[in-house]
Formats: sequence, C-alpha cells, structure tokens
Amino acid sequence: MPTNTALVLDEDQETQELIVERLKSEGISALTCQRADMVKDTVVQKGVDICFIGSRAWGMDGLEIVRELRQDTSSGIMVLGHSNDEVDVVLALEMGADDYLSKPVRPKEMCARARSVMRRVLSVRTELRTPRPLPEHYLLQLGDLEICAIARSVSLAGQPVNLTALEFDVLCALAAQSNSVLSRDRIIESVRGSDWSVNHRSVDGIVSRLRRKLFSDDDGSLRIKTVHGRGYMLVV
Repeated sequence: MPTNTALVLDEDQETQELIVERLKSEGISALTCQRADMVKDTVVQKGVDICFIGSRAWGMDGLEIVRELRQDTSSGIMVLGHSNDEVDVVLALEMGADDYLSKPVRPKEMCARARSVMRRVLSVRTELRTPRPLPEHYLLQLGDLEICAIARSVSLAGQPVNLTALEFDVLCALAAQSNSVLSRDRIIESVRGSDWSVNHRSVDGIVSRLRRKLFSDDDGSLRIKTVHGRGYMLVV
C-alpha cells in the first residue's frame, strides 16, 4: 500500500507521465490535476505530501502556485525547471520551494530527493506545538526580535511573525551564535543533524525568506549578512 501521496503538474505531458509512473513504481501514490487553479484544493482534500510543479505550469505561473502552496499547505514542493541557472534556482527557493530539479528529469535522483523532502514534511507535521505561558527567561531577545524556543514563536517589535518549522530552526541556529559566522554545513548540522538531507540550496532559500519575513528590504541583508565564502551571520 502506498504510504505517501504526490501531485504532479507539468506543462509537458510526457514529463508528467514519466514522473507519475516512476513514483508509482516506488510505492508513492501519484495524482495529476487538469487545471493549475485546482492544485491547492486538491492538495488539501487529498492530503498530498509532496507536489511536483512545472515552472511554466498550464495557465498559471508555476512559482505563483508554489507561493500559494507554501502559504496555505504543509506539502513539500519540488519545482521542475527548464534550466539549472542559479537565478532560476534561487527564485524558486525564495518563493517557498523545498527543492529544484532541472529537466530532463533523472528518475532515480528525483525519487531520492523527493523522499528527503517528504521526511522533512513528516517531521514538521508530527512536531508537538502547544503554546503555553512561559517565564521570561525562556525567551531569547535580540534587539526588537523575540524568539521563544519552547512555544516556537517569533515576534518582531511586538508583532508575531509566521515562520515554517525549518525557517524557525535556521533562525534559532543563527540567533544562538549571533554576531558569529555560521557555515551552511554548520547550520544544517544544527538544524537537523549531520545526517539530515538538507542541502546548501535549501539553506540559501530559507535565509532569503527569513530576511523577507523579518526585516524590511533595506535591512534584511544587513541583519542576516552573507559572508562570502563562509556562510551567514545574524547581526545584533
């Protein structure tokens, strides 16, 4: 019996069929959508674990679909792109994708990376998150940024900020050693352990989203600095 469900939407019918058949051979139930505007409702109704979204999905910008899925669902998201250009990859990650695959799709690699994404999704869904009143010493305060590791909540200047589980974990890793540079490998190790399948691209995408969610356009790259060749630093 399939234990996971995937949804596939790509403008190329041959690619879509290839992905569906390969996923089914790996024991993953695979669905398709007739229209791009049905994706979000299908994900919610069918309890989809991971979505494969073409960057030029029918009738709608694939990255717009990614943005909506990231805001409204807990599904994993993989973008199917037409190039491996760094700009395309970073844009997909910044919009909320968990991973990016360039075409033509290599089935074995696709399945391995899909399972990595689904492990993270399952981890997020099974976390216990019950907010409760906490004494002040459980809060980490860095200027106007407050982080509560037990309630897993973040506020900026008194206003709550909605972060995904991985975004919160990366922020905590940076905050725990503020004003110090953390390499991408160190962030990965801190967030999920050295054997967890989070890659450097994922870290870059998460940092970009943290900058956008927490700070203004002018302040984001100053508050979470890129130290070229070394990593990232949360500046207090």
